[in-house]
Amino acid sequence: MSLAHKAARGALWTIVSSMGGRAIGVIGTLAMTRFLHPKQIGEVSDAAIIAMTANWLTIWGFGQYAVVKGRGPDAAEATFHATVAYMVLGAFSLGLVALFGGQVAPFFDAPQAAAYIPGMCLALYIRRLGAMPERVLSRSLNFRAAGIAAIGGELSYTIVALSLAANGYGGWSIIIANIVQSTVAVLILVRAAGFASWLTPTPLKWARFKDMLKFGIPLGIQGLAHGGSRYWDNLTISHFFGPGATGAYNMAYNLADIPAIQIGEQIALVLMPSMAELPPERRPRALERSTAMLSLIIFPLAVGLGLIAYPLIDLILPSNEWQLVAPLLTVLSCLSVFRPITWVLSAYMEAESKTNRLMILEIAKVFLLVGGIIALQSLGMRAAAGAVGVAFGLTAIAGVAMVMREGPSPRRLLAGFLQPLSCCAIMAAVTFGVHEGLIAIGWDHPALLLGAMIVTGGAAYVISALIICRATTKDLLDLLKKALKRPAPSTPAP
Repeated sequence: MSLAHKAARGALWTIVSSMGGRAIGVIGTLAMTRFLHPKQIGEVSDAAIIAMTANWLTIWGFGQYAVVKGRGPDAAEATFHATVAYMVLGAFSLGLVALFGGQVAPFFDAPQAAAYIPGMCLALYIRRLGAMPERVLSRSLNFRAAGIAAIGGELSYTIVALSLAANGYGGWSIIIANIVQSTVAVLILVRAAGFASWLTPTPLKWARFKDMLKFGIPLGIQGLAHGGSRYWDNLTISHFFGPGATGAYNMAYNLADIPAIQIGEQIALVLMPSMAELPPERRPRALERSTAMLSLIIFPLAVGLGLIAYPLIDLILPSNEWQLVAPLLTVLSCLSVFRPITWVLSAYMEAESKTNRLMILEIAKVFLLVGGIIALQSLGMRAAAGAVGVAFGLTAIAGVAMVMREGPSPRRLLAGFLQPLSCCAIMAAVTFGVHEGLIAIGWDHPALLLGAMIVTGGAAYVISALIICRATTKDLLDLLKKALKRPAPSTPAP
C-alpha cells in the first residue's frame, strides 16, 4: 500500500471516528444547556483554561520528537525519554496549579472557578498518560485506536455529564465527566499500543534530553501560543464581560470550530507523520495537494455554518441567554476557514524541522487575538469576537508567504485557496437569496429555513466546485475511492 493510500485511509478513519465522537459530544453539550446556565459553563471553562495553560507549559514537542526522531535503532530510547518527560514535567506543572491556580480565578471575574481547577488538573494528567501511546500508534500510521478512543471518551463524557447535570450537580458534572472521559480514552490507547512500545526502560541520557529540547522548545513555545490562541480569548472575554458571556462565547466558538477540529485537525494529525515519511523533494507538492483538498472540504463547512447560524441556534438552544450564541457564531465561523491552513503548514514545517517559524506565527497570533479583543471590547461582544478572524487570517497568510519561498508553487497554493472561496461566494449568494425569499412569503419557521438553506447552499457549492475546482475535486474523489477500497491480500513469496 502506497504512503498516500495509507495516509488517505488514516485520514478517512480519523475523520469519521472523530466526527462520530464529536457528534456525541456536541449533542451532549447542547442538551446540557437545558440544565446549566451560561455562567456555570463559563466558570468551568475558565478553570479548564487555567489548568490547560499549566499543561501546555510542560509539553515541549515530546510527541512530535517521538514521531520524527523515534525511528530505527533509536526508537526505544527516543520514545522512553519522551515518556519520562511527559510524566515528570506534567506532575510538576499540574500539581502546582492544582494547589495554587485558584488564586488567579478572581481576575477573570470568576471566583467560583477556583473550586474546579484541581479536578481539571487531574483529568488533564490522566489524558497526558495516553499521549505517548497515541503518538506511537500514529508513528506507524495506525489511527484506528485513536478514533475508537475519541468515540469512547466522548460517549462516556456525554453520559456522565448529562446524568449528573440533570441531577443538579451543576459545573461539577463537567469536571467529573472530564475525568471519566480521560480515563476511558487512555485505557483504549494503552491497550492498543501495549506497554513495550512506549514504556520500555532505557538508560536516561542527557544528550538525548538535550536533543529533545533543541527540537522541542520552539514547538513547546508554539504549543503554548497555539493553546493560548485557542483559549486565552475566553479568559479575556471573561475579564471584560463576565462568566455568563463567556459561556455563550465558548458555545459559539465550539460550534464554529467543528469543521476545523473534526476534519482539519484530523487530516493534520495524519499529515505530520506522512510528511516525515516523504523524501524532502516530494514535500512541496504534497503541501500543495493537501491544502487544495483541505480547502475544498473545509471552506464550505465554515462559511455555511456562519450563514445558517440564526435559524440553527433558534432551533437547537433554549430561548434565553443562550440565543446570544447566534450572532457570535456568525462572527466566529471564519476561524474554521483559517485554522486548517495553519495546521497543514505546521505539518510541513515540522517535517522540515523548521519549528522556529511555527513558534513565531503562534506568538504573533496570540498577541493579535488578545490585543484585538482588548482594543475592540468597548464596542461590545460581537466586535471583540471579530478579533478572532483577524488574528487567524493574518497569521495564515503569513504562514503561506513563508513556505512559498522554498519549493511549493505560489500559483498552485493560491489556486487551492481562491477557487473554493469563489465557490463559497456562489453558495452564500444562493443561501442568502433563499433565506430572504422564504421570509418574504412568511415561511419563517427555523426548521424550514435551516433545511432549505442547507440543501440549496450545498447544491450550489457542489455544482460550482465541479466546474471551478474540477482538478482538485477529481483528485479528492480518486483518493477517497482508493481509501475506501480494500487492499488486495498479499501473495506469500514462493
